[in-house]
Amino acid sequence: MNLPEQLIQWCQQRQAKSCHRQLLVITGQEQWTVDTANSLVDRNNIKDILWVGDTESENDCISIKNYRSKLGHEYQWVILNCFSGFRANTAMALSGTIKANGLMIILCPELCQWPSYADPELINRISFGFNQKYTHSYFIQHLISSLKEDKTVALLSKVGFSGSVSYVPNNTWDNLFNEQQLAVESIRKVALGHRNRPLVLTADRGRGKSSALGIAAADLIRSSAKTICITAPHINNIEQVFFHIKRLLPEVTESSNSVSYLSGSLTFKPIDVILEENSHIDLLLVDEASAMPIHLLCKLAKKFSRIVFSSTIHGYEGSGRGFEMRFLKQLSQLKPDYKRVEISQPIRWYKGDTLEQFWFNTLFHNTKHEAKIHDETNQPIICRGISKQELIDDKDLLADLFRLLINAHYQTSQDDLQRMLDAPELQCFILTKGVTLLGVVQIIEEGGRFFGELADNIANCSRRVKGHLVAQSITSSYNMASFVLARQWRISRIAIEPEYQRKGYGKKLINFVEQQAIQHNIEFLTTSFGCNSDILRFWHSSEFVLTKLSSKPEISSGEHSGICIKALADKQQQRIKNLNKEFYQELIYQLDKNFQWMSEGLIKQLLIFMPSTAISFSKELEIIEQFASGKRTYSTCKRLLREYLINSPLDFSRIDIDKQALLVAAFLQNKTDKELCEKFKLSGKKHIEQRLKISFKQMLRNAL
Repeated sequence: MNLPEQLIQWCQQRQAKSCHRQLLVITGQEQWTVDTANSLVDRNNIKDILWVGDTESENDCISIKNYRSKLGHEYQWVILNCFSGFRANTAMALSGTIKANGLMIILCPELCQWPSYADPELINRISFGFNQKYTHSYFIQHLISSLKEDKTVALLSKVGFSGSVSYVPNNTWDNLFNEQQLAVESIRKVALGHRNRPLVLTADRGRGKSSALGIAAADLIRSSAKTICITAPHINNIEQVFFHIKRLLPEVTESSNSVSYLSGSLTFKPIDVILEENSHIDLLLVDEASAMPIHLLCKLAKKFSRIVFSSTIHGYEGSGRGFEMRFLKQLSQLKPDYKRVEISQPIRWYKGDTLEQFWFNTLFHNTKHEAKIHDETNQPIICRGISKQELIDDKDLLADLFRLLINAHYQTSQDDLQRMLDAPELQCFILTKGVTLLGVVQIIEEGGRFFGELADNIANCSRRVKGHLVAQSITSSYNMASFVLARQWRISRIAIEPEYQRKGYGKKLINFVEQQAIQHNIEFLTTSFGCNSDILRFWHSSEFVLTKLSSKPEISSGEHSGICIKALADKQQQRIKNLNKEFYQELIYQLDKNFQWMSEGLIKQLLIFMPSTAISFSKELEIIEQFASGKRTYSTCKRLLREYLINSPLDFSRIDIDKQALLVAAFLQNKTDKELCEKFKLSGKKHIEQRLKISFKQMLRNAL
């Protein structure tokens, strides 16, 4: 194929001098764009290349959904065939695998036609039944706008080529490895210095984080004969670690998932194996920690006194935010002397890289973006809905809105930006004061007429469709076909600017959403969230009632997933009350089974919000009083004590917090005497019974 002379010269100029990585967009008919890309590869003799999407190329190829398998690799060029679909997470993540002087090439339809192109990935972004409402991609429109505005982006079509070379300044390599060397020294201190001072090593992709682990491990093995263990979500994630050890210690002996040198070694083991084994380990390295369950990271922190947690900042799928917001808070309590090092200087490419900056700007990846707070003391606070068109017309507002969501919700990723702009079932309501954005609520419409023929199959668990998370979950859990037929809005995200939190603005936004929902004949407001005491109190204060709690904690948060519902139609009020009561019956049954290890704090909050059963304790109350006064032994009335506890949430809520925790552990989670003694620092069975008597005596006083 004949390539434009300007494009040929552009490639030659890029090969002649040091250049930033850049984005080349090839737009036109699919076969023409693929043929053009292949010609470019052949002409420039590119061997280290990754194709993403449909292709006949013999190079390394993956489907768009399998991009995670390549995050530990490095390439000269990455070619993204957008005719096979576009995912924001994929584009962002794979841009981080491209080496200095490299290219990311996007193959796509003519720019004027791309927003209306039938993206094969669309089915994964839109809920069942809403496909017919989708006609235009506002996200692609936003992407095209960014492509045209960025002068570092090169564009090739049948009409011709436009683009300039982004050269690198001569001093770009100055002090390149200073931050990485600091990281290496910090890792050595964990192994050789004081115990119980874990290191948290964070960096965005391309900063040499995994390389620092390998360099430090090689030094510790050679100089101190350390036995080092490393874990990660998958062994492919740590290729760079082993690469640098073998580079620095060419004499190492290799075996399955391990290298050894004299008396030292580095071995990869899955996280569950490390937690189960009791073998000697001098230092534990945890790479890509943000992609691991938080409760398992906490177990590692408790078990090992010398440990390094290495994490990608932000994470291209939101998991990095969970690491930042949740795990580090828990780590500071477990190991208050932990240290933190962040590598900001890129090593895989040059400082000031134009490709990274393009994706950061376009997908609002930089969460350090600050809110624009204006002096608008006299301006009214307004709640309103905002359209997708309005968002892409005002990029500052879109950036502020998405930043709020990223900072407030650890699972928010760049794919969520794409869904927010394209999914017809999703809409946003905002809270503003003048031009300042104070808060945002994101809702997703669920249930309704789409399920006319499917409701019974959803209820009996024989069918599940895309989306409609709460509508389907409640329908199948309670075998209630009519629930999925009701129109409902699920509040999927709510975020308030930090300095305006705890001032009632969140509740104000929810009240506005409720008014809008009623006007649209919506029967339920629902929400699903990682359940903790604070969040549960928030939803309860807005008259949402808990109807479901997952039996196992979520992998990403370590919290049980809860579902709360508020009935908006009078005819649905009793149904939700019944669901709430049925939920609590199941909860009480499961407390010493699936929920035995749930935090006492959350269980206490659940008990306080439990609906009253109005059970009379006349004769039984005498027995409980006898126990509290020391006349009756614990073994003769344990069942009655448990029933009184369960059915007296108000009296329970008024006793001391430490007494609440003991009652929960003893009567609801059914902990053994040994476990109770260890947890509450009690000396034995008599001491336990003594404390229980004091607790019930206080409950009985509260009942008077």
